[in-house]
Amino acid sequence: MTQVDIYPFKKYVLALGRGRDIPSGQSVNERYWVLSPGVWHDTQAPDPPDHPATVSAAASPYLQAYPHRLHIPTAYGECNLADGPVLLLDNVPIDRHGRLLPTLGTAWAGTTPFRQVYWCWQLFSLWPHLFGINMAASLTAPEAIHVDGWRIRLSNLIPGQPSLQELANLITTLLSKSAPSVATELQPILDQCSEPQPNFDQVLEQLNRVLLTQATQISMATQVAGSTSSGQLPHNEDACYPSKAELERARTADLPALPRIAIVCDGVGGHAGGEIASQTVVRSLQLQFRGLLAELADQPEPLAPYIVMGQIEAAIRVANNLVASQNDSQGRTERQRMGTTLVAALMIPQRISTLNGYEEINEQYIAHVGDSRAYWITPEACHLLTVDDDVAGREITAGQSYPAEAYAREDAGALTQALGTREADRLTPHIERFILDETGVLLLCSDGLSDHHRVETSWANYIGLIVKNIVPLPAAVESWVELANQKNGHDNVAVVLMSCTITGATTVVEDTAPPPGLTAQQDLGSPTELTAASKALLYGESEEPTEVDLPTEEETQPRRLQVLVLSIVLLIAVSIAGVTGVLLWQNLFPSRPADNLPSPTTESTP
Repeated sequence: MTQVDIYPFKKYVLALGRGRDIPSGQSVNERYWVLSPGVWHDTQAPDPPDHPATVSAAASPYLQAYPHRLHIPTAYGECNLADGPVLLLDNVPIDRHGRLLPTLGTAWAGTTPFRQVYWCWQLFSLWPHLFGINMAASLTAPEAIHVDGWRIRLSNLIPGQPSLQELANLITTLLSKSAPSVATELQPILDQCSEPQPNFDQVLEQLNRVLLTQATQISMATQVAGSTSSGQLPHNEDACYPSKAELERARTADLPALPRIAIVCDGVGGHAGGEIASQTVVRSLQLQFRGLLAELADQPEPLAPYIVMGQIEAAIRVANNLVASQNDSQGRTERQRMGTTLVAALMIPQRISTLNGYEEINEQYIAHVGDSRAYWITPEACHLLTVDDDVAGREITAGQSYPAEAYAREDAGALTQALGTREADRLTPHIERFILDETGVLLLCSDGLSDHHRVETSWANYIGLIVKNIVPLPAAVESWVELANQKNGHDNVAVVLMSCTITGATTVVEDTAPPPGLTAQQDLGSPTELTAASKALLYGESEEPTEVDLPTEEETQPRRLQVLVLSIVLLIAVSIAGVTGVLLWQNLFPSRPADNLPSPTTESTP
């Protein structure tokens, strides 16, 4: 039976600085409880922590790295202690029990060859970002590199600009604990880092090729469903793909692309403008994404991530200019200009040549602009994959404010960019590539759901019901929409779920095979009505998060047998009791003969 933790039961922070070495079991500043050296529990969260009036030099790089918070911690606050100031970090690799997650070196030997290569690829991908803020030494310090399932997470940043060879040396020390195939493929690539001027792009491209080769061992089926609601507002400016209407009218020709595309847009600029903008972008992108999927199906070799990202970005810019041109034609200026946020997921099927023929790999690309979000959710964890484009985020990344201070601003949630409000050359879409090797659900939503941490506090109530096929995907979508309407009804809401299920080894695709088709049964006829018990599990009546223990199949079968046996025993007992009661009644109250009964039409005389 799996127990899952729900954010935010406890707030754990990592303490850095000379004053951090405080024995376990002691209180700091009457707020923090020391669990272990450097790991503190903030007993007063979510109250904002103390921090200096101006950002300290120690905190600055963590703020600059805020856009990469999927891998890098964030400055939380600071404590002034007798031994010196202590910097506190949030979003650190600490589990729900307050323990640091395993380091890369500790976890390496016990994981799959795919994850070994994926971790390596993530380290190299982070290199340019950390090198740019003089913190690349963080990637060569074994004690600072932790793993959280599929993703790399750093516990802290270390200043310094080591050579690329030092990163390669770190990975080389782990190859002795790798599968022979991984060591054989990685070592020549790592050796290139020792050259006087290594070609970083070439190294990353070759690493990606090895990663895709390992990914051929992963086969995934997908299903998608979406819905929107106006909430308590008279008009709905949110839009999504696929909606319930899209699923109902889907044609056979649509099915190959349908479970691979998910889009959510949240319109801005008033009812007329916001609704037009969101629907325009959804229509444009889903058509362009279908074309991209068809184009990739004909590619004999996989395209590099930067090429796919470039094509996705080009599609977003086309959609942006469609809205921008409508603004211009209608004479809309400044705040009158309509626009929309965007979060989109595209499951790209690529083919790679192997000794056994062509095999298919599925790459997940996430694109977003604005504050609509993407979450990757499994029965064990909920990962926020995007970082909002808002004023608070801009202030943090600029190194101007600590997060608590930035989000206390009145304009903290104001958007810093949206599609359609400006020309495409002033737009900066965020696009990331992921390769999934676990069963889970990708959740895309507008802020009508994500406001007030609704996803973080509710995800565990429903994820097990989906992955165990207890609740069909369309019903899960409606449960999220209903939750948003109940708790965040001040806004419209749009939700799209993409269920991703690992199905085992991939099948070989011959050269003459048709383009990759439907990757999972699109069960359009599945019931969408939830039982009362499912509704209670999904969103309940309580504002407080709860832990949910979902029975395993092994536990469910004995319970069913017990219920059946108990029902039979109760039925027999009731039958025996009924017969016994009848016999007892007849003995105590014998019936009179029929001729002794008074006539109903005559009166008896005394």
